[in-house]
Amino acid sequence: MDEKTSARRSLQFLMHCRMADHAVQQPVGRRRQFHMNSAGRVVVLLLVLTGQPFVFAASADPFDTPVDTRVVDFGPSPYYAQGTDIHVRLSCFVYPTFMVKEYDEGQKGAEWIAMVLIEKGKAPRCSKSHERGEWVLNPQKEWDGYFMGVKGDLVFLRASDGTDGGMPFAIFDAKTRKKMFGDVFFYVGMWNEKFEHSPFNDMRIERTGDGQIALRYLRVRGTLCDLHEEGGSCWEPTRRHLGIRSTARPVCIAYDDIRGRWVSAVAYPVEVSLFPRPVRKNVDGPVRCWPVD
Repeated sequence: MDEKTSARRSLQFLMHCRMADHAVQQPVGRRRQFHMNSAGRVVVLLLVLTGQPFVFAASADPFDTPVDTRVVDFGPSPYYAQGTDIHVRLSCFVYPTFMVKEYDEGQKGAEWIAMVLIEKGKAPRCSKSHERGEWVLNPQKEWDGYFMGVKGDLVFLRASDGTDGGMPFAIFDAKTRKKMFGDVFFYVGMWNEKFEHSPFNDMRIERTGDGQIALRYLRVRGTLCDLHEEGGSCWEPTRRHLGIRSTARPVCIAYDDIRGRWVSAVAYPVEVSLFPRPVRKNVDGPVRCWPVD
């Protein structure tokens, strides 16, 4: 893939990461950030599932509504020319038992994300200074990206950039201070291509009938071959290796500007039950295919 094609695909990502509330315009070269906000109006809709059959409850918002949301504006970002609308901001999302803080200077990925427990029912100040016992995630070792939302005691974060056409995400437990789970999911809004309607076009998060939390999404993985050019000789070993249940070879997209062999990425359906420990299993559903980054 040449530089022009790569730039076009990055621009497509910028154009289609639509947000409702918390939308921040970024210059070309940095992908837009988005947050799953309390109103649940972000383009990415998230539902749920479980390892056991059950009826999904309809939900307009996959995440818990914050008790309070505070934003401290520190003025224009020093990394951009005067007159731009990119500011340094500290956003604080207050929940019944803890608060999530995200400090963003307008560069790729927030400078830091932190979680602090609420003691005696009183939320701490929304301040750049860290409270005693505040858990600040190390961007180099723990997570580099943005806040998405909260479900129960679980904090959902996304990466600062996509990977092979998918979006990496991670789930942290605010109480135990441990990373519970992470993967890469397919979000149709990242693409300028037309996909047929499918419940797998976005990741879904929900509570199961027994009160647990579970996920459903298309998992994105790179392959070792070119599905577009090599066809069945690439598809069959890929399908077996990843355990994909569908036998129908997917029709790859975004190969129009590519000449020669280019390794493919695939997105295939999975379900993840998070408790008592995360368990991921492949399920029936559509399979997508495109060239890796």
